[in-house]
Amino acid sequence: MTIKQVIDKIDNNEMYLPAIPAIQRKFVWKQEQIEKLFDSILRGYPIGTFLFWFLNRPEIDEYVFYKFLQNYHERDRYLNDKTPYPKMKDQIIGVLDGQQRLSSIYLALQGTYCVKKPYTRGNKDSDFPEKTLFINLLSEVHNDEDNELNYSFHFITDEESIERNENKLWFSVREVLKWTRDPLIDECYEELLADNVKNADVTSKLNESSIRLRIKGTLRNLHSRIVSEKLINYFKIEEQDLDNILKIFIRVNSGGTILSKTDLLFSTIVANWEDGRDEIEKFIASINKKGNGFSFDNDFVMRSCLMLTDCSVIFNVSSFKTENVIKIKTDWKKIKKAISKTVDLLVEYGLSKFTLASQNVIIPISYYIVKGGNVNSQTKNDIKKFLFHSLLKNVFGSQGDTVLTNLRASLSQKDESTNDYILKSNDFSFAEISATKLPSNRSLKVTDEDIEDFLEYTKGNYAFLILSFLYPNLKFSQVDFHQDHIHPASQFTDAKLRTNNIEVEKHKNFQELRDKLPNLQLMEGRENNSKNATPFKDWLLNQPDKDKFLTDNYIDINQSLEFKDFEDFFENRRNKLKTALQNLLK
Repeated sequence: MTIKQVIDKIDNNEMYLPAIPAIQRKFVWKQEQIEKLFDSILRGYPIGTFLFWFLNRPEIDEYVFYKFLQNYHERDRYLNDKTPYPKMKDQIIGVLDGQQRLSSIYLALQGTYCVKKPYTRGNKDSDFPEKTLFINLLSEVHNDEDNELNYSFHFITDEESIERNENKLWFSVREVLKWTRDPLIDECYEELLADNVKNADVTSKLNESSIRLRIKGTLRNLHSRIVSEKLINYFKIEEQDLDNILKIFIRVNSGGTILSKTDLLFSTIVANWEDGRDEIEKFIASINKKGNGFSFDNDFVMRSCLMLTDCSVIFNVSSFKTENVIKIKTDWKKIKKAISKTVDLLVEYGLSKFTLASQNVIIPISYYIVKGGNVNSQTKNDIKKFLFHSLLKNVFGSQGDTVLTNLRASLSQKDESTNDYILKSNDFSFAEISATKLPSNRSLKVTDEDIEDFLEYTKGNYAFLILSFLYPNLKFSQVDFHQDHIHPASQFTDAKLRTNNIEVEKHKNFQELRDKLPNLQLMEGRENNSKNATPFKDWLLNQPDKDKFLTDNYIDINQSLEFKDFEDFFENRRNKLKTALQNLLK
């Protein structure tokens, strides 16, 4: 297309800025950038390829669009206005890539640019003079520091444009749009002479043959570049599904700042909820500070919002249509409260960003809470079972949307009288929800084989999960607990093993068992630091109630605690843990 054709399409309500991505919707170019862009245009330089989305009815009504910014004001930093006009058209064009360039061209040729005057401290309208784009026809085409030819484009006020002398003659760039055909340059030039007949210096310059030829050439080229030449090269997209559009957009922009699908979907919320970004970001910051810290993000909140408002949880654009965003905005306080209460439960159970392998796991609990489910000692036990089983069985690996959908269906049913979804039971039952059919034959139920695998876990996040389930009475929300080697890790070096008279052929087995679950316990951080490398038998002598400590930590009271008997200690404790896990998890 020509630049003029694009300008006409914008003016005729045929071309818009889709409300994705939101980070491109705000106009950010400085006037110097726009001036340089027009310098490139006049010199015939390429100005990049654009991504145009040709969208038809009825799909037009599914999305939010913005008009191009026509009058930029630094003080007010206007955003583009939402527009109802697309509903009047059978087809429109959405500019997906190249929004800043095209917005700059439109503003320069049809709008105004207001920035604060230097050395002014006020905030009055007069401190922000209205400027439009001009070119100085008498400016010598010169070499800049990069040895490139430059034309003298500048944003100036109407008052400044009147100032003329032997080196200055301003011409409004947008005038060329009025020339509907290849202009009769001689006639245009005669008009310039007539307009400046009272200024002897300018008239003298305009009568110089070399100046005359240069100005005529500039005007002819300016008209040609803007009106005649097809400088707007674009890639045409006729795909109507915005999810596929986003894939193309991400691919096209992969050389610069890579935008995730979440970034782009998040912008659809912001487009329909003015304070949405601030509200969500503040909320994320608040829940991430709880306990030992979490790492919740936009993806988690957006998915939670869909689940908690009974919208489709499939993570695509159609899920964030206007009516759904209105639901989210309306229920936002309830959504925040439910998620926050769920995160408090995580803290109570000893979970943090280090052990919460999947953020999706808490969304069904938040759904249960937002629907008015009871949270008491019994339901909290079942909620904990659900959380830990889900994490240990990794049920939210792939197909997370389907898992959430199935779990929601297990928790709720439609009330035919109100068309609202209500809980099937106000008491959370792990036994019932564990019967939910999940994709790829996943299951929340723990088998003996699973428990055998759990007992092989070494010190780390998953071992902490198992231990925190084995120690249900610890006050995780009040005290920081560490994973502690019962028999200190420092005892397992070859040198220490020799000192303790451990046969050489047993060294490797001792060292392989050292970090596994049967040699791990949870201990208060300060106590763990004091225990440090002290041999377990010696450390236990200083405990006020030795038998209670052993019982609480799944150690037989009659078990030998000598380091030389570590293998026997390991096997016996492993059996106790296995029995405990079978009782707790099955």
